[in-house]
Amino acid sequence: MLKPNPFTPKSGLEPKAFINREEEINFYFKRVNEAIHGNINHYIINGAWGSGKTSLLRYFKLLAQGQDCSGCYFIARELTENISDMEITAHIIQSIVRNIPYKLAKKNSKLLKLIDAFGIQILGSGFNISFQIDKDKYIDPQIFLADGLLNIWRDISKHTNLLVVLIDDVQNYSKAKRIFTLLKNVLSDKRIIDETKILFILSSTIEGWKPFIQINHPIGRFFIPRMELSNFDREKTIKLLDEVLKDTGVAFTDSVLEKIFKYTEGHLFQTHSLGSALYDNQKNGMVTDGEWDKGLEEAMFYLGNTVYEGIAEGISDNEIKIIRALNLFGNNKLNGISRKVKISGINVYLRRLVDKGILRSLRRGEYEFNDKMLGLYLQNNRNNK
Repeated sequence: MLKPNPFTPKSGLEPKAFINREEEINFYFKRVNEAIHGNINHYIINGAWGSGKTSLLRYFKLLAQGQDCSGCYFIARELTENISDMEITAHIIQSIVRNIPYKLAKKNSKLLKLIDAFGIQILGSGFNISFQIDKDKYIDPQIFLADGLLNIWRDISKHTNLLVVLIDDVQNYSKAKRIFTLLKNVLSDKRIIDETKILFILSSTIEGWKPFIQINHPIGRFFIPRMELSNFDREKTIKLLDEVLKDTGVAFTDSVLEKIFKYTEGHLFQTHSLGSALYDNQKNGMVTDGEWDKGLEEAMFYLGNTVYEGIAEGISDNEIKIIRALNLFGNNKLNGISRKVKISGINVYLRRLVDKGILRSLRRGEYEFNDKMLGLYLQNNRNNK
């Protein structure tokens, strides 16, 4: 009997098979072991959209439980430009309290006593603690954050060897970038270093973290190394597909597996999207080249609705001609493109496509897609108009 579709083409869903991340997991274990012994080094994981950052951080939370540690995972919420530093501090403290696996009681929690001592109203209890900040009352946000982390650790230290704070999608803090300066200053505080064992692991899109990786930027130097999640190679992509399909009663032919890698280039989200569409089109438990076109069409439709929607509206007719040429000549590359596509001032349009992130320039007269599936979507979307 066939099993339900095992692919997870949706951001945040737990994958049915978690493989091919041995390097990242081994590094995580190394940092956790160092932190347990007092040498704490916070770091960041970068990756393009759909590269598996969320799944990896959630997996780290599970791993922490097996090491007598505590994992605290939460997604960074979007902050406004005019948010105060104290509101930023409150967001961090409340997010940690709501996601640690411990219930804080008002009568004996050092953290809640601290908050009360600051004259801040505490709402809720247990796992749902929140508090309201009086904007008319001045509280130094850096002192409050440092004291807050110190007392969170005092509340839970008898239960755990280490608290691993996993903050996902920190590019959502882009309008209030000073949050990282605040966090860096607090985590550099001697009391935090000497009296707590709290390890911060952040995740961000590559673009979202770019402002902090410039030479000599203090934030970029603090959260190091910067681990970057890359696409899977051919071997890992096929290994993933085989593992996901294991025991489902459905198989993909070798040629279909090869096509999935050719079109997705090992991009994790796209691999799951295309695999899911093909799985739904299986016949008698088999997906062959006969099901390919239908599955690809459905995957493109799904990606268009979830990721690519609206992108085609900003692409000109001449840019679409270049995109079609790149798709037509194959391998995502086109040497001497100006000789293949007769467009006046073609270099201007090529630069625009590079600036928009559609293409990247390899060398003079040679370009390729940053995202082959996006290139196909743009061509097909414009053709359907």
